[in-house]
Amino acid sequence: MSIQSLNRFNQINFKNFFKLKNNSKIYIYPNLNGIGLSFFVFFCFLISVFYENNSGLLLSIIIFFIFFISILISHQNINNLKISSLNEYYVEANKNNKLTFVMENLSKEKKLNININYQKQNIGNYNFSQKINNLKLNYNKKLRGLYLLDTITLNSIYPFGVIKTKVNHNPNCDIIVYPQSIKPNQELLNEFNIHKSIDADEFDGIDEFKNGDSYSKIAWKKSTIDKKYIKIFKDKEKTQKLILDLDKYNELAFELLLSYSVYIIQYFHQNKINLTVKHQGRIFLLDENKKSLNQIYKYLANAKN
Repeated sequence: MSIQSLNRFNQINFKNFFKLKNNSKIYIYPNLNGIGLSFFVFFCFLISVFYENNSGLLLSIIIFFIFFISILISHQNINNLKISSLNEYYVEANKNNKLTFVMENLSKEKKLNININYQKQNIGNYNFSQKINNLKLNYNKKLRGLYLLDTITLNSIYPFGVIKTKVNHNPNCDIIVYPQSIKPNQELLNEFNIHKSIDADEFDGIDEFKNGDSYSKIAWKKSTIDKKYIKIFKDKEKTQKLILDLDKYNELAFELLLSYSVYIIQYFHQNKINLTVKHQGRIFLLDENKKSLNQIYKYLANAKN
């Protein structure tokens, strides 16, 4: 450990020592072990003064040097780390979600023994040997709404365990917590043809046979030896213009209706079926685009009855 620490000490760029990234303040202070050791240094110094003991003075100088090295290496170890996040995260209420962040190491040196804390809980201990690293944060909110992320704290007691360094990062991002998805009652499932066993194929004409077409759909009565035709079918479910009007279901509790709506919206998006969502004069069009889904999530997170 001592050899590795001295090697890292030799790599320190003193010109950039006080240039902190993102204006983040780095706090450096002794932990309990460091406080105990400082009292021991003071005790050794008193012995060397009153009893003219060179051994006590030498020991206090050595320990003080360890303190000095610890401060330099600890600062360099936690400096030049940057946390990047998305502008918005969409998470489901009352469910364990994972938020992904990017941890960037802006220096060439490896970052060792970095503890990451969120809401006074330790997420884990990491070594950042690469320039780009992924960080996952567990997130759970019971109620829907718009939230801000709390401070993420990085700290380390590297290398000798006597000096603690800490830096706070405040991610500039919004957490959109949309309603929890709950499977609707059978009446709503039938209304929107969800998990309903129906014949969705409807005859739509014939077309010339192409390589890759199914032989089961060949229109034998129209085909000849030289030329074959196939029957074309269209999906009735996908051609329906379905509308989810939240104002129609006054008999349902509003929060429950929102949870039912999320289930229906997710089903339509996963199956690539267009859907129109209406509420209090607002109209949202759901298609295959993820942006349209997030737009509806954002509205439902703050919707009022």
